[in-house]
Amino acid sequence: MLSEGKIKLNNIIEKVYKIEEATRAYQEFEKEENRPLIVLLKYKQDLENKINRRVEINSQFKLKGDKIKVALIGAGSFAKGMHLPNLEKLKNFYNIYAIMSRTGSNATSIARQYKAKYATANYQEILNDSCIDMVMICTRHNLHAQYSIEAMKKGKAVFVEKPMALNKKEMEEVFNTIQETGVSYLVGFNRRFSKYAIAIKEHLKKEINTVIINYHMNAGYIPLNHWIHNEEGGGRIIGEACHIFDLFNYFIDSEINSVSVNNINPKTKNISSRDNVVVTLKYKEGSVCTLTYTALGDKSYPKETLEIYFDNKIITMNDYKNLKGYGIKISNIHSKLPEKGQYEELIAFAQAIKDGTNYPIPLWQIEQATKISFAVNQEINK
Repeated sequence: MLSEGKIKLNNIIEKVYKIEEATRAYQEFEKEENRPLIVLLKYKQDLENKINRRVEINSQFKLKGDKIKVALIGAGSFAKGMHLPNLEKLKNFYNIYAIMSRTGSNATSIARQYKAKYATANYQEILNDSCIDMVMICTRHNLHAQYSIEAMKKGKAVFVEKPMALNKKEMEEVFNTIQETGVSYLVGFNRRFSKYAIAIKEHLKKEINTVIINYHMNAGYIPLNHWIHNEEGGGRIIGEACHIFDLFNYFIDSEINSVSVNNINPKTKNISSRDNVVVTLKYKEGSVCTLTYTALGDKSYPKETLEIYFDNKIITMNDYKNLKGYGIKISNIHSKLPEKGQYEELIAFAQAIKDGTNYPIPLWQIEQATKISFAVNQEINK
């Protein structure tokens, strides 16, 4: 509106002060009379290049032995609620070294909370810091591939939250960089690291015949103007359903033969066909896996449930809280809250970095899960 001339501020900008006179500018607002509506601060043109975008938080920070020094990139609610507490618990493996957020005050606050060495709003500061061993990328999805590539080229291990990329070109660039640099790399496909998935896998290793898996994700409604639905997020299939495609890969351990997709035709504008989908995967070894991903359900119902049929046996899982077996003896595994493997994946990644194996998830399975999400997304957007 400013550029179109619909809003004009000239008449209410009453004074302009040089940045060196900032104190005087603020004093204008303390006056009882003739208090200005707007006062501007004018910066020198070259000041931008001199601004220090790094805030030292913990001057006493010590580099402890061979612990992995981590920089968190993107300090949103998930990183604050899940990854940072887990890194803190895993002090034997990790040091929280730096926090980067596009909001400097957020980065500074978190850095103080976790006693990191410094906070910054500048990713280049992280890339150029030779002390940092690993970056944990938790930004919005459209930055995942770019930030991963830049970090790997600087020799840093990369843990990137899903998705790894939003399109085929980005994905190929990431994999090319992995091959060129050989650094450790992990996408946050945490489900396969949960104790529930590992227990199920142990039984599936003994299966005689092929398997049928039904997975239901009661994903919950997200308004269609939310960033996850736009170019920043790439949609909920690429952004979240990819978790389950990776879990299927883990269970079946085979290449995909075909992908079938069906989605609803909504009767109202507030409901999208793009997050109400049934996906069926046929694997080359013969197994069939189906994901029902929906935003139509009620929150009181479990978010994620699983049924596996094989060799006259059934295994069910309820929201990563318990397992049940029918025709099969299942270990007594249960938890009060969902345990989806976020803690365990960090242990696996630390071990992969230390012993040089580098990839806790086989790269071909990361690629396959990502390609499936692209194929499904393309089908539902036709």
